[in-house]
Amino acid sequence: LFIIVFLTADSCYERDRKKMLIEKENFISNELCDFFVKYHNTNPYTFKHRNTETGYIYIIDCDTQSAKGDFAFKFLINKLNFFVDEILKNSFVDYAQIVKWPEGEWQEEHFDFQHQSLTSVLNLNDDYEGGETVVDDKIIKPKKGKIILFNGTQTKHKVLPIRSGTRYTNATWYVNKTEEDIIK
Repeated sequence: LFIIVFLTADSCYERDRKKMLIEKENFISNELCDFFVKYHNTNPYTFKHRNTETGYIYIIDCDTQSAKGDFAFKFLINKLNFFVDEILKNSFVDYAQIVKWPEGEWQEEHFDFQHQSLTSVLNLNDDYEGGETVVDDKIIKPKKGKIILFNGTQTKHKVLPIRSGTRYTNATWYVNKTEEDIIK
């Protein structure tokens, strides 16, 4: 089931992808979500990243894990590539990470880097309070296995504070390149 939401009534995706927001439930199974949460909590390759003045989030680089031969990460990146290419041809994963957001963490409203064409957030759990993703003032409730896709370079977005529990997500950024772009 795809839910496509346009944040402006007169736009279509091809004409105005900056205001596009796609929500897809059950993008991956609950079991695979649980696998990534467990993997994050037992993996020594997690790195600590200062997120706010007082707190940290904990990140696993999906590309590194995929290169090490971890097929769960290869599967996820492949699935993300197929998904985004259906929406915007010649798009593929630029960077992907599994992120652990402890209680009290949040992210300020921001835009992503200009070279990235799209952004997705995949919820790996929903057993926490707060931590909603906000895209252009639309609050998106977390649901395990649900992915959202939007243009993060053109659309402001943020994460509301996690009031209790721990939030786990797969954050992915995409580029849009043709063969001609690459060989130039």
